[in-house]
Amino acid sequence: MYDLAIIWTWSAGLPAWIYASRYKLKNIIIWEMLGWALTQSHLVENYPWFPHISGTALMDNFLEHAKESWSELLHDRVASIHKEWNKFILSTAWWKEINAKYILIATGNKYRCLWLEEEKGFIWRWVSYCATCDGMFFKWREVAVVGWWNTALTEVLFLSEICSKVHVIHRREDFRAEKILLERAHTKENIIFHTSVKVEKIEWGFYLENIKLSNGIDLKIDWLFVAIGNEPDTTLFTKLWIDVDKEWYIKVDERQKTSIDWIYAAWDITTNSNKFKQTLISAAEWALAAASIHEDMIKEWR
Repeated sequence: MYDLAIIWTWSAGLPAWIYASRYKLKNIIIWEMLGWALTQSHLVENYPWFPHISGTALMDNFLEHAKESWSELLHDRVASIHKEWNKFILSTAWWKEINAKYILIATGNKYRCLWLEEEKGFIWRWVSYCATCDGMFFKWREVAVVGWWNTALTEVLFLSEICSKVHVIHRREDFRAEKILLERAHTKENIIFHTSVKVEKIEWGFYLENIKLSNGIDLKIDWLFVAIGNEPDTTLFTKLWIDVDKEWYIKVDERQKTSIDWIYAAWDITTNSNKFKQTLISAAEWALAAASIHEDMIKEWR
């Protein structure tokens, strides 16, 4: 039986893996995908030590460091979890069963969508949630980005380097992104801002032909990128009856502990750190969670 099972890697799970190993906890990390949204970022500029680095390169650095810790790594997906006496039993998609005393949760987020009738049927064809993934398919073409946070402005700046025009659509007048990103965007001649409006309809022919804005403007574009944030994907843990808030973020205390004994959580899916979704924050939360678990195990040994 493992002392600790860490569910998914990303920018939180890997630092937890490092710290758990330093505390000599027998641990395993179960991961399905490395990095998720971070690996889709073409440029990260706000992580210490690396002034400029791609999201993929940053996660590769995390992974190489974690591998040196000699913990066990399982490339699989946790399909279900249930508690049995003093342990948790994790069943994976590839029919493995893992027993662990403690669990650290970092299952990630899912993209928010516009909830337009025409959107669902064309996801990943003419509607995308990742400019880094699909932007190069539309080099020298005209595209639009819906969003207002850092993620949206980062994608806009990336697209402005490869597309002829980038339309930015925001339902409010003011943006919530970092000022430096907004200033950079305003210096680009091929970035056009549409504020205090929203997308009301997506019109299709054989391809995407047009999007209608709430102010009556029709935009003829070749692709629509949606960057309106994400929400926690915590459905895997509903049967464990972990306390969540009204937006389904897992409630944790100052030690990253959930409402259930022996279960800790960190990263963008928790209520901690004022829900400030940054790589640096998630790494710190997981380090704290690993330390808290070690403290609890010492108390049990005594």
